[in-house]
Amino acid sequence: MQNSEKIIGIFGGNSFLAKYTIEKLCKAGYRLKIGTRKPWLVNHIQTMGSPGQIILIPTNVFDQNSVREVLKDCNYCINFCGQLVEKKISFFQLHSLWPEMLSKLANEYKIKLIHISALNTAAKNPARYMQSKMLGEEKIKQNIENYFILRPSLLFGNGDDNFFNSFGTMAQFSPIIPLPFSGSTKFSPVHASDCAEAIVRLLKIENSKNKIFEIAGPSIYSLKNLVKIFLLQIKKKRLIVSAPFIKIQSYILQYFPEPFRITPDQILLLKNDSIPTGKFPTLKDLNITPKEIESIFPYWRRWREGGEFNRDD
Repeated sequence: MQNSEKIIGIFGGNSFLAKYTIEKLCKAGYRLKIGTRKPWLVNHIQTMGSPGQIILIPTNVFDQNSVREVLKDCNYCINFCGQLVEKKISFFQLHSLWPEMLSKLANEYKIKLIHISALNTAAKNPARYMQSKMLGEEKIKQNIENYFILRPSLLFGNGDDNFFNSFGTMAQFSPIIPLPFSGSTKFSPVHASDCAEAIVRLLKIENSKNKIFEIAGPSIYSLKNLVKIFLLQIKKKRLIVSAPFIKIQSYILQYFPEPFRITPDQILLLKNDSIPTGKFPTLKDLNITPKEIESIFPYWRRWREGGEFNRDD
């Protein structure tokens, strides 16, 4: 069966990682059915493929009938749904109840499920975000045999990721950059395109004993070092300080706009590093060489004084 005859159901298609993945899937010739709450707001996604290659379907992920409409005739499905901040939908609903329902339906339709989780879900982390992610993984393991779970570390992209852009915005307005726990939390940043490539390759793997993959970059950085590197590249001097009372302050800051918003749950999340445990296969096992963050330095120029016109390196 050619890729053009294979159909993939996608949920959370407007997410950061999904955009990189959809582009690769279209180039590989797959046909995509993307379930989304408001198709009229994501029409731009269809421009990533050829005419008719991508279909947008109005979907409520908590309504079985609309989810079935996406899964019908599919060979695979990919779940990108997730949130870092609780709004109308709780972490438990989106990260646990939803994967439970999806995995049951995917098993019923005999569809391979690829689920995007988070690195170190097994760590004893009091954050509701991480607890809900772990519960979601357990539900998938119970309900379906044909699955893969990807646990990415901090994702970055070609100037379009929230992480570095948040610090870019903060550096525009504030002379100081406060960091929880003195910026000691460690990350292994991975380019979204490398994670997307892992998804594409896993679609072709059958009968693998390895079900969980840790998706991480080639280097480990503390949060403080990442911010230092970013500020150096955008040529802005800012005072990086520890935020000893951030846990208390977060109860107020959670109502602030981005990039100054931080929730109590995000503070708890930063108590654990986001680096590989060494207990699961990685990008290397998929023959993928991950990119260093240096690969996106040119995209950061827009945060310099003068923006893209300031190319004085």
